[in-house]
Amino acid sequence: MVLDRHPFLQRLSQHVELAANDIAKLESIIEREISVRRKHELVVAGSEYRKLCFVKDGNAVRYQMLRNGKRHILDVILPGDVIGVPNSFYERAAYPVIAVNSLTISVCRLDDYLELCYQRPQFAFALCWLALQEATTHAERVIGHSRRTPVEQLSHFILEVHARLRSVGLAKEETFALPFSQEIIADLLGLSTPHLNRVMQQLKSQELVAGGDGQLKILDRETLKSIAHYDPPELLPIPLAKAGLPSKQVAIL
Repeated sequence: MVLDRHPFLQRLSQHVELAANDIAKLESIIEREISVRRKHELVVAGSEYRKLCFVKDGNAVRYQMLRNGKRHILDVILPGDVIGVPNSFYERAAYPVIAVNSLTISVCRLDDYLELCYQRPQFAFALCWLALQEATTHAERVIGHSRRTPVEQLSHFILEVHARLRSVGLAKEETFALPFSQEIIADLLGLSTPHLNRVMQQLKSQELVAGGDGQLKILDRETLKSIAHYDPPELLPIPLAKAGLPSKQVAIL
């Protein structure tokens, strides 16, 4: 099965009840699964992009190039995320996406996914709920840039990435892979790389986190949450279909 144990399917299943024939229908629109090499540009700004790519493994970043030639990273892309939101919904892609390590993605045409949504609305609802999660992440990023101290920002980022990975079964209770370089994390948080390194060493010296070589362990979660003011809101469940709508069409939790 193309989507067997796929992180994207795990994310969907947190919001909607998917029967075997629902999964088979989703698999039928997957054109191919491809491997993408490190530093490959998946989405080029200004190009027409009409695909949804469900990340199976590996990582990427969504960014913007400023007029002065500097890059600003908007978000990190993890397994289970969707490449193509929001770019595929604009006439031209606004935000480039580049792989930061080897990436495996399952690709479908946007039109095929939209047609699936007409047939089985649970897939439309689920995509909306995933977009809401992403919007919340971006809102927290804005708050971090404008109001949080560097140590608060980094603490929040660590907790956020751990939660995102754990939700798709790719992190242990307190240990997870943090595959992004300090340069990337610093860019995302609006810090210099030396400053980011000092803040990371501060968290380690206070025995809040430990690790290296792309692995991180949270040693004192409660203190880290307190520092970060980390209290992510919980999404309401997708509402049940009203009486009169065919339940087999809208199989929603």
